[in-house]
Amino acid sequence: MKVVFTGGGTGGHIYPALSLWRYMKERESELEAHYIGTREGLESTIVGPLDLPFATVEAAGLRRQISIAAVRTLLKTTRGFFQARRLLRSWKPDIVVGTGGFVTLPVVFAARSLGIPSVVWEGNARPGLTNQLCARRCDAVAICFEESRRYFPGARNVVLTGNPRASEVVSVDVRQKREALDTYRILRDQKVILIFTGSRGSESVNEVVVRVLPKFAEHPEWRCLFVTGEKHYESFVSKLGNLPRNVSVYPFIHDMPSLLPNVDLLISRAGSSTLAEICTVGIGSILIPSPYVTANHQEANAAGLVREGAAKMIREADLTEELLWQSIVEALDDKRLADMKQRAKQFGTPDAVVRLYDLVKGLVK
Repeated sequence: MKVVFTGGGTGGHIYPALSLWRYMKERESELEAHYIGTREGLESTIVGPLDLPFATVEAAGLRRQISIAAVRTLLKTTRGFFQARRLLRSWKPDIVVGTGGFVTLPVVFAARSLGIPSVVWEGNARPGLTNQLCARRCDAVAICFEESRRYFPGARNVVLTGNPRASEVVSVDVRQKREALDTYRILRDQKVILIFTGSRGSESVNEVVVRVLPKFAEHPEWRCLFVTGEKHYESFVSKLGNLPRNVSVYPFIHDMPSLLPNVDLLISRAGSSTLAEICTVGIGSILIPSPYVTANHQEANAAGLVREGAAKMIREADLTEELLWQSIVEALDDKRLADMKQRAKQFGTPDAVVRLYDLVKGLVK
């Protein structure tokens, strides 16, 4: 099978594509895969070092209002469309799989113009404009939230698959979990709190967290791991005094699937991949949705978990040192934490990658 993956901008668009790619490599003995991204996007850093051929096209975020910037965006996306057509003509894939981000549009549109089947995967409860436009050109749309279905009225086939990233967390074995305990110096019976605000981190959340970390000295039975994001690591560390012994700070954690099964409470944004991991493993969470994303989709992602008591949400506008610390203490109450974990797991889709793979394979002629 020949497959072209495309998606970029953030880890939430890239990692699900890579999860599917890894799963397909195990099951397709003659898999030939390529990845199309942009030169400026995070995908160039993440996909580049892998044994997955990577090419770039031009793409930019679409604008809903007419302006000079909107015209420039349209011209750039049009160039990307013709660049994608040349690549697809050269590779002759059986199918294109788009996982969101600006680059998905020119590639999916190019696939349609060449008669190549395509699938668009949407991770958020409220999809972005790119995937909504692509839905009318592709052969199927895969979704992670049932409420997303209403945003794709013109799509041919909308299928609830879940997030393939979740399946990687489930596949972690006992040895990998134990190695993570050693790597992150987690003692037996310690409750593990992970603070992670996405692949790029969040300067505004970091500013609050830096004032909270000293309080962990009051609770040696807890272990706090804080991931700043590589962009913010140096500036964050420069503001720290002496940290409690049970607190560690990292720029990024690359073996997250191995660590997550050991985590009791996750403080994070509400990106789709993060929520998939929370639910599949069964982790209590305090969600701080990013207010800077299109259509405030992270708050929509979090709302379902909050309604069912599977998570607590703090809007960034309300975030303070006192509120965050109070929320952590309350969430780590034994009874409340056990309840949050149980309720979160009800939303899990451990077979998501299987569902998505079956959908893709079913469209290959």
